[in-house]
Formats: sequence, structure tokens, C-alpha cells
Amino acid sequence: MRALVTGAQGFIGRAVVAGLHARGWQVTALDLTGPSAPLPGVDVVTADIRRLDGWRSAIERAEVILHLASAHLQVNLPESVYWETNVKSLRPFLEAARAAGVKHFVHTSSVGVHGSLAVVPGNEDSPFAPENLYEKTKAAGEAEVTRFIPDAGSMGVTIVRPGWVYGPGDPRTEKILGAVARGRFVIFGGGKNQRHPIYIDDYVEGMAQILLKPQTYGRTYVLAGPSYLSSRELVQAAEQVTGGRTRLRVPLPVGYAAGLGAEMVCKVLRASPPISRRTLAFFTNQNAFDTARARREFGFAPPTGIVEGFRRVWESMGRNGPTRGH
Repeated sequence: MRALVTGAQGFIGRAVVAGLHARGWQVTALDLTGPSAPLPGVDVVTADIRRLDGWRSAIERAEVILHLASAHLQVNLPESVYWETNVKSLRPFLEAARAAGVKHFVHTSSVGVHGSLAVVPGNEDSPFAPENLYEKTKAAGEAEVTRFIPDAGSMGVTIVRPGWVYGPGDPRTEKILGAVARGRFVIFGGGKNQRHPIYIDDYVEGMAQILLKPQTYGRTYVLAGPSYLSSRELVQAAEQVTGGRTRLRVPLPVGYAAGLGAEMVCKVLRASPPISRRTLAFFTNQNAFDTARARREFGFAPPTGIVEGFRRVWESMGRNGPTRGH
């Protein structure tokens, strides 16, 4: 089987490419930049998803497309690029895939389209309440895909909303573990809000299970781990794995003030702020989900708990660079 993966150089994209390749798929990896370490047997296409002429030939070779490319965490990226990449590029991409005879198009959205849930746990039918530019454009992108589905013809279309995907090589997870290990991690507020992580290998398995399953066509799925837990429990898992201790606790209002100040200064300096109001969402947003639909409709049952997942990340950090003493 032949698969095209867009956004193939991101943390999730790299894992999806490697996972499908290991399962015997012929994979084409598409991104703005080429890989630093090419995977033997994987074709590479360097193209901008906003430019149809750059990737049309890649579509013509694909039976399935896993669309992960998006504007996400890039510093100082113009707002227009978010809308062009996450929304406006979708209809032409879907139409080209249909014309090329693609069998299944899997669009990657985000649980961020729900914002902070009013009722926990949420599910695929929970109201949309996006809060930042990324979440707003992902919600608008889902609307584009949903409008296209009646016109998809014989091409199956599925929408996937991943939770917090983490694992070895994920900078955010490594930053958390490193800070906890050094006793420098700061908890803002009480840490009672719910988070729902999913280990990268479990996420890749879920994506592989979806492909070419007719029961998933026209459906939307939240893919998240075996359990959700509070942000404080997440930090405690990091403490258990690293042997570190979290001693710094700051009231949320102080954190918001510091985040706003850092954003203003770093905007002038065109730099990434060390803290922002968006990063504080880790301690405020409610992001916990019932994944019964995925379990019921294609047998999704991710096995990796947070302690085991963090342990694998921590061991990888020790092998590849950051350690407790750094």
C-alpha cells in the first residue's frame, strides 16, 4: 500500500512515517524541508502545502493520505499563514486527492478545537470553543473538510483529533522532564485541571488502525491515551520518573501577568517568550476525553500509561543528550 504523509518532519509526522514504513507501507514524506536523517526506502518531497504544483505528483502515487501539515508553534509566523495553511489549502488538496483516485484521506485536527471543556470528560460531539489562533484555524479547517465530505465520491474522509501526543523527541515533554529533574519546574495554580496525553507509539497505532476501514469514513475521532489525569498528577509522574521535586508554586494571576509581560518584550525582540498566556493553558484548560467511539468503531485501545511513557522519554534523553545534571 502507498501512503503520503504531509507534515512529515514534525514530531508526530516523523513517527507516522517510520511507523507505516515499518508496517510495510510504501511511504512518501512531504514537508517544507527535507529530513536531516532520511529513512531508507521512504520517498521525500519538499513542497509547500499551499502550492498545488509542488505536491500534485505525490498525490497521484498515493492510495491513502495522512494530512498532518499545519502552522502551529512557529514564532512570529504571520496570521495569514495560519489561515492559508490550516484552512484555505484544504479544499484544493481534497479535490486533487479525489481526482487522483486516493482511497482514504485522514485529516489531522486537534482537541484544541474544543478549547477548555465545560464538561469533563468531553467527546467528539462536545462544543467547539477555540481560544487561540491555532485552535481557531484548526476548527475552521475541520469545517472545510466536513463541507467537502458529501462531495468526496468514493474517497473516504476521516477527521482525527489527537490529544497531547508525547514521546521521545518531543521538545515539550523533554522540557518538562528536564525542569522537574532540576527542581526548576513551576506549577501555576492548584494543578487540578485535567489533561489527556497519548504516547506517540499508541497514536501511530491508532492512525494505522483507521486506514482503509470503511466504518471510519465520514467519521471524527478523538485519539487520546488510556486515562486522563490532573496537571498536578502529570508533574508527580515526572517526579517519579526523574527523581526530581517540584518546589515552585505560583498563583495563576501572577503567571498571567508574567506571561503577558514576556509576550510583549519578546514580540519587540522577535524571540520566543519563556512563558506566555498560552503555555499557562497547561494548568488551566480542561482537556479530558471519552474515547469510546474509537474503541467501539475500530478497536482503539492504547496501552501506555503516563509513568511508562515518561520513563521511555527520560531514558531517551539520557541516551541522546539532556540528563539530570544538565
